[in-house]
Amino acid sequence: MKIKTKLIIGLGSIISIILILSTTVFYTLTTQNSYLRDVVMENYERVSVAEQLKYETNTIVREVRELLLSTSESDVNEKITIINQSETNLKVLFDRLQRTESFDMEKRILVSSIHNLHESYVDMIQNVISLVTTGNEVEARSYLLQENQELRKNMIEEVDEFAELEEQAMMVALSESEEAYQNAVIFLVVFIGAALLLIIFITYSIVKSISKSINNVSNVMKNVSTYSTTHLPRIDVTTKDEIGDIARAYNAMAESLEIISKQEKQVADALKEENWIKSRYAELAMKFQGIKELNEFGKTIMTNIAQFVKATYGVIYIKDEGRAFRKIAAYAREDKDVGVNQVQFGQGLVGQCAEDNKMMHIDHLPQGYITTSSGLGAATPSSLILIPIEFEGDVLGVIELAKFEPFSHSETRILEQLSRASGTSIERILDHMKIEELLVESQTQSEELQTQSEELQQQQEELRLINEQLQEQYKQLDEKAKELELIKKDLEEKNRNIKLGSRYKSEFLANMSHELRTPLNSLLILSQMLAENAERNLTAKQIDHAATIYASGRDLLDLINDILDLSKIESGKIDVYAEEVLISDVKAFVERQFAPVSNQKGVEFKLKVDSDTPTILFTDDQRLKQILKNLLSNAFKFTTKGCVELHIKKGKEEDGFKVVFSVIDTGIGISKEKQKSIFEAFYQEDGTTSRKYGGTGLGLSISRELSELLGGYIRVESIEGNGSTFTLYLSDYDGYVDLAMQEVAGTVEGEAIVLESDQDDAITKQNSFDQMDIQKETIQEQLSNKMVLVVDDDMRNVFALTTALEKQKMKVVFAENGKEALEVLENHTSIDIILMDIMMPEMNGYETMQAIRKEEKWADLPILALTAKAMKSDKEKCINAGASDYISKPVNMEQLLSLIKVWLHK
Repeated sequence: MKIKTKLIIGLGSIISIILILSTTVFYTLTTQNSYLRDVVMENYERVSVAEQLKYETNTIVREVRELLLSTSESDVNEKITIINQSETNLKVLFDRLQRTESFDMEKRILVSSIHNLHESYVDMIQNVISLVTTGNEVEARSYLLQENQELRKNMIEEVDEFAELEEQAMMVALSESEEAYQNAVIFLVVFIGAALLLIIFITYSIVKSISKSINNVSNVMKNVSTYSTTHLPRIDVTTKDEIGDIARAYNAMAESLEIISKQEKQVADALKEENWIKSRYAELAMKFQGIKELNEFGKTIMTNIAQFVKATYGVIYIKDEGRAFRKIAAYAREDKDVGVNQVQFGQGLVGQCAEDNKMMHIDHLPQGYITTSSGLGAATPSSLILIPIEFEGDVLGVIELAKFEPFSHSETRILEQLSRASGTSIERILDHMKIEELLVESQTQSEELQTQSEELQQQQEELRLINEQLQEQYKQLDEKAKELELIKKDLEEKNRNIKLGSRYKSEFLANMSHELRTPLNSLLILSQMLAENAERNLTAKQIDHAATIYASGRDLLDLINDILDLSKIESGKIDVYAEEVLISDVKAFVERQFAPVSNQKGVEFKLKVDSDTPTILFTDDQRLKQILKNLLSNAFKFTTKGCVELHIKKGKEEDGFKVVFSVIDTGIGISKEKQKSIFEAFYQEDGTTSRKYGGTGLGLSISRELSELLGGYIRVESIEGNGSTFTLYLSDYDGYVDLAMQEVAGTVEGEAIVLESDQDDAITKQNSFDQMDIQKETIQEQLSNKMVLVVDDDMRNVFALTTALEKQKMKVVFAENGKEALEVLENHTSIDIILMDIMMPEMNGYETMQAIRKEEKWADLPILALTAKAMKSDKEKCINAGASDYISKPVNMEQLLSLIKVWLHK
């Protein structure tokens, strides 16, 4: 008989027994439920009504008593409200009791008596309330406690009696229900026991009939763990029932498991090899970090790679400025140098490997191809491999290795990964070398600029002397008018030459600004990130080196800004934008700028504003703050102890000045003979190479020119060794009204190119950056997982910005020009913000932003314009082209991140 048939018969019998048992249990539970429902629906409900009747009666008694004791009108009203509500509740309860049909005669009489007493009691209570509300508290108290005491007592006693009768009735019903439940339990226990014995007998009979076949299968399966997964035991199939089907299915499963086990072993071996490759790659890549010279890099990589793959010969070639590859390092060389010193692109195997940009692997080298020797002997390697080193598709070098046995698959893969990593390292080293060259070049250009400036000053002095001589000659010799005319023409020609030279200098400075700011951008960003050491993987000395690089870059930027400021002032191309300047705002700016300097140097900083000082001054806010910043910076630089003070006071009417700013220090002071020279450009009080105090010497010169531009002047008073006082005299700017009218009329005068420096707009942007700092604290949206598109043709800037932004967990994509930017936007629909460079080939930033804004789907996409070469009204040009905001290079990452957060929040 089939197991299926046996199970059907057995299970059918068990199901029949269960159905009979379930019917019996259902009947018993239904009967018990009927008893409980009677108790709950009738007895318990009546007990609940009796308790509520008792509660409401006691409530009325209590509230009437408290009513007689209440003194305030609000308490009296509250008690009356409660009493009326309880009377209403009692009326509802009496209605329910009178509708109850299950009451016997005794209970009906008792309910009727309680109801009559309650009506009398209600009338009495209303009389009490009426007496209380009319002010007869004593009469009400007497009426309640003396005249109706017996009525209240009888009503309470009968309510208690009714509640007790209902509770007794409920207890009797519960007792009867419990007795019925116990009888039902005894019957069910006996019936269930008999059913279980019958089920056990049926189950035992079925199990016994099929246990023999199952034991055979079970014995084989129990011993599976003692066998290898590649050789599992099999079950002998002796029956055609379901057990036989199980045995056949097991045998098929064992065969499949053996196949899968072999496949898993192969995968495990592959993963083991992959982990080995990655760990060795990371070990070797760490040794390349921090190398700044190509020759050192070549020796390091050849030594480590050759030893790692057990190569007996090796050489590395690096591409020079042309198409040739120059050998920079070799491994295991003999007395004579191995490898040629230079290989042309496409020449030999090395040149062909570079041209194809593919790895070349050659086995079975001919005898004598190259010889490797040791102290014991020499032999010829049998295998040769050439690996190209490439970076972004450009082959930068080739590594050639040879060994006695063939290169394994793992060695070949790790060599491929190391060649890609080497490309990045070589590009980094080349960039570092270019930066050093640019720094040397910038220093040379600065020296040339200083020489040219001195020559121009000398020429101006010569012109002044010539002009004086001409005027004297004109007075003395009228007949020499023709000669004077010729001299005048000559002077005019020289003046034109000077103006032309000034224009050339301005254009040169503009180009120099762009060329220096571009590498400075990546230099400042990366050095700042290294100094912060966010990953905590640098030593203290390395952090100091990074901080020194950053500080040097900032000093170079300040030098560029000072030179540009002086150039604009000398060429007369600087504009004054007068506005209402609050003296309190100036005070706050100075305190914010120099309080940290005071704490750092340990020099006291005082701020004093006289009470009669005007609160408003009409002048250029940016230029005023720039002058004060230069004067205070000088004061702190030359003061090592004592204090620095800024005293703001009202100017004298007879002098024609509205406000006077005095910067007083207790520093080294200035000798009398040098007090005029300190305002000359590039002059330093101590100009020796061993001077104690650094600086360019441009700050005071710029401050003097700016003060004269604002219609004021600066006076210095100093005693050598006893400190100095620099005083700035200012009045309301004369051209304030004219400038305001020009802004309203919308006129723009002049088309000359005017350079902008970070120092020009540092003060005017201070307020906006302060507001951005406040917004930064309130914006909750984080930069994490936001996608930014960086558009810049200079890969150094792209690398620096990408590193800084990815540190904020942002996703970065980049494009080298405007056309690529449009393609990236089409392919990446999830871009949240764009950083757009202006000066780019093929399609500049202005054209790219205009093209983006033409598409409706990108109309609201934030675009931040970044540029290193800024023209007059350049910000307006960027905004008109479609930029959301503007920031100049070198980029301050804190300001840039704040700006990005603001626009992402908007």
